[in-house]
Amino acid sequence: MNMNDKAIPLLRFPKFIDSGSWDEALLGDIAYVFQGFGFPERMQGKHEGKYPFYKVSDISYTVMNGNMFIDEAFNYIDDDDVAVLKAEHIPIGTTIFAKIGEAIKLNRRVITTKECFIDNNTAGIKAKSGCADDLFLYYVMSNINLSDYAGGAVPAVKKSTIEHIPILIPSLSEQKKIAEFLFSIDENISFTYQKLYQMREYKKGMMRQLFPNK
Repeated sequence: MNMNDKAIPLLRFPKFIDSGSWDEALLGDIAYVFQGFGFPERMQGKHEGKYPFYKVSDISYTVMNGNMFIDEAFNYIDDDDVAVLKAEHIPIGTTIFAKIGEAIKLNRRVITTKECFIDNNTAGIKAKSGCADDLFLYYVMSNINLSDYAGGAVPAVKKSTIEHIPILIPSLSEQKKIAEFLFSIDENISFTYQKLYQMREYKKGMMRQLFPNK
């Protein structure tokens, strides 16, 4: 097989069949990589505030509830807290994920829907304008097993390591087409998940009524 053939997907939309091979790049070439910040326990526990402060548990909760977009957190902070933490804002459309510990193996990814902050057990990646599409980048990250890049006694992935992960990437228009197609499937999955949840709750309600209490 020609090396160039490996950069051409097996399945391609008709419009892009003659577009040639995808380009080789490093994640850092097409996206910004964000690191999380330490989140002192004394500042945790606020259930309302200007900014959500996401931890690995928030990512897990969102994914386990069948969602790929994260918009709620167990902890919030305000501008005064930001000044104390000296943390970096995470922009909307950033894909965030665990970067340390066993959580890396779960391969969970979510996309931010509001300006937020993330703790130091997580990292984020946001497409550079004109280089990549945010939603496409989410699917790229979902297809990367970070465990392969983790090191140390406690598995962890450094920012510099993430930036140097090699990928193949098509034109921006093909990225958007692929992302739209995969997102339509995810919407169906989400609808099915919600329907399943409703049926389970319905069953629980029926069982409570069908069986007498002791």
